[in-house]
Amino acid sequence: MKTLSTFSLLIITGLILAGCGQSQPTPTSLPTENPPSPVNTEIPPVSIPTDPIPTPTNGLSTTASTRTELSFAFPGEWDGSSRLTFGEGEFVKSPDQPLGVTFQIGLGGDPDTLLNSWGTKDIGIVGIVTFSPEEVTDGLDVTIARSVRPTRIAQGNAITARVAYIQRPDDVMEVMWFTPTDQWDTLQPVFQTVLENIELWRKYADGPSGLQTMYVYDWLAPQPTWQDSGLWFQSKDERTGAAIFLLNEIADPNQLLLAWSADRLAPLGFSDCSSSDGDRMNSMGGQWESISGECTDSDAEKVTYEISYIPNVNRMLEVITYSPSVSWDEANAIAFAHLLGMLSDLR
Repeated sequence: MKTLSTFSLLIITGLILAGCGQSQPTPTSLPTENPPSPVNTEIPPVSIPTDPIPTPTNGLSTTASTRTELSFAFPGEWDGSSRLTFGEGEFVKSPDQPLGVTFQIGLGGDPDTLLNSWGTKDIGIVGIVTFSPEEVTDGLDVTIARSVRPTRIAQGNAITARVAYIQRPDDVMEVMWFTPTDQWDTLQPVFQTVLENIELWRKYADGPSGLQTMYVYDWLAPQPTWQDSGLWFQSKDERTGAAIFLLNEIADPNQLLLAWSADRLAPLGFSDCSSSDGDRMNSMGGQWESISGECTDSDAEKVTYEISYIPNVNRMLEVITYSPSVSWDEANAIAFAHLLGMLSDLR
């Protein structure tokens, strides 16, 4: 399976060089605005990570956490991800300037009400900068994890900041990005990249299987697999998914892979499947040989799949991921990478 380096980052180096001297879910549009003036073969059980795990990838670092149920990417030369000094959440920032992004979670109330009250008193970014807004104006809408949100912009003490509030399944999250005012316009491509890579998640623990992971927040609730026992995660349109089958045996994963047949995909309505060596699947603390290929679905559209066998203490996991071919790279880089990367056995 392609790792997190498969983010759509072909343009990142140029963006970051232009933005700060260095340097997808569906791309979002963040128009540039002027600031207001003056503005192994057997794996023992492991504990699921609860703190972010920074991973350098082509000029970006990526982080995902079941504690915050949040993942995002940021310029690799920035510091972080770190916990907020006050409140729940994370922040990333330039090591030398009051420039970065904060993610505060666990907020209550209505997102629009929170937005309207923002900037009515000092804006504090604890440990980084605090300023008194001299002028606050409405900003253009932004898209965060497929949710279009209004924004506000504040400027004071030569600092410009912009904020959006988004309703998550169980709380409200504040996303605020800030920079010295004289760099505001220049750094818009960098902030756009950060916003485009934010994804919201739901943590999930399954008692019968002992498995725990997290899945994209607007996917369907996990359900049993179409045969055998296991967990099946699907997008809302049911066209993208990850099925984890529990096989009560211990075997050589490579031998199982050699015996695997694309007939296994027939219940999904897939036919005319090709197969070849995959890019290896990352899960349960290792990288595992895989098979990948392309099929035709019941609507005569192309679907890409990947399958691997993963040893898990006293059993094997058969993992099948699939997505429309046109969105495979995106699903692989975000939904599958974190869902499988965070997978752990709680037994």
